[in-house]
Amino acid sequence: MQTTSKINKFLMVITLLSGSFITAFSETLLNNGFPTIMQEVHVSEMTVQWLSTGYMLAAGVTMPLAAYLTNTIKLRHLFTTTMSLFLTGTIIAAAAPNFPILLIGRLIEGVAVGVNMPLIPNVLSLIFSPQHRGTVMGLAGIIINFGPAVGPTVSGVIVDYFSWRMLFIILIPISVVIILMTQFFVKNAIPTRSSLLDIASVFSSIVGLALLLYGLGRIGETGRWEATTILLQFTSALIMVFFVRRQLHLSKPLLEIRVFKSPSYRLGALLALLNTSSLMATELMLPLFNQNVLKVSPTVSGLMLIPSALAMVIVSPIAGHLYDQFGIKAIAWVGFTIGLATTIPMAFYSPTTSVFMVTTLYAIRCGSLNLAYSPVTVYGLNALSQEYVVYGNTLMVNLNLVADAFANALAASTQAIGQQHAAHHLTSYLATVYGFHWSFWSIAILNFIAVVFLFKLKNRSTIELK
Repeated sequence: MQTTSKINKFLMVITLLSGSFITAFSETLLNNGFPTIMQEVHVSEMTVQWLSTGYMLAAGVTMPLAAYLTNTIKLRHLFTTTMSLFLTGTIIAAAAPNFPILLIGRLIEGVAVGVNMPLIPNVLSLIFSPQHRGTVMGLAGIIINFGPAVGPTVSGVIVDYFSWRMLFIILIPISVVIILMTQFFVKNAIPTRSSLLDIASVFSSIVGLALLLYGLGRIGETGRWEATTILLQFTSALIMVFFVRRQLHLSKPLLEIRVFKSPSYRLGALLALLNTSSLMATELMLPLFNQNVLKVSPTVSGLMLIPSALAMVIVSPIAGHLYDQFGIKAIAWVGFTIGLATTIPMAFYSPTTSVFMVTTLYAIRCGSLNLAYSPVTVYGLNALSQEYVVYGNTLMVNLNLVADAFANALAASTQAIGQQHAAHHLTSYLATVYGFHWSFWSIAILNFIAVVFLFKLKNRSTIELK
């Protein structure tokens, strides 16, 4: 690793985190804009959801390549390429004359994010020592979580006053600036090494994850399990079993599945994916509840999410510092239990629930879950030797994305099923409310599972895999 001064390292980290923020920001940027897009490009709610599901699909199938690319391509070149690809997709989406072109732009953005999302944590994990990793990852957590949290807020304001195209246009100059900053401030701080790319692994991971995430998207789209969906899930499971078995027999695998031999890594990864998936599912469903049940405007719905975003900004660096100082047990218990306690009331929200209550409980929930997110991630990574950290982090981010897609599909499908069930004896409006209750209960179950697994936590992890 090249020697860099503190100021150079600071500027490099700022540049990388800026790129991470803008790509994470785009993940939920359309959430409050879906109704407007539906009207202007003349598509149904089931169709417009693919702007989110397709985005995650593209990112998910690309992400297994992230560790290989990080190890074989110089950091500056790789980051420039991913940000340029993201810029290209954004321009296409902004100028899209119809829905198919708009979706293509989102898919290109997703491909860039699939590489970029694990790249930044990988770099931070390698250029900072384990003793400072909690604090650094906590700061990175601001970017990782604040971007998706503030996305719906910005989109709510924009679609009320401008065209939905502005959702993409605002990203263009920011992306250009980040690409320029990369040329000056990002150093090749990670040593590269030649590595063979196993084509069978690439093909099976892409096809397996594509079928998995497409199947999950169909569940959210239709609200039920169909024969085609079941077949897709079964086929994806067979392909992923082949992929995993192949990784275990390769000397240089595409994804280092052996990291799961570490019990602490397994536990940290599980808690991280339960945490982030419950957060992302709520970020999808709450704006819909605000607009469809509470009947507030997109702007108000977006403003209701600002306190939650601020809570994340405040909590993330504190969480990392607390982990470095005191370990994880107390932090995890406080974060996950308050997260569960503030999720359960959501299943009882009604049309008369005050905007203040929804906003306050959601802010507390996001802050508490974010308190636990970075520590459980670092807890898992600190159980791996430096050689395995890149693979462990890439795999964790990849699993988080798949879990997010699953949680979104679960929340959307349970809402649809609950609404259909209640439609037989309630008005259409009250049936919608009932469906949201089902959806919020499904999210609460994810939080409850996380609390159960907290009993297995040690206060600190030590290297278990060398």
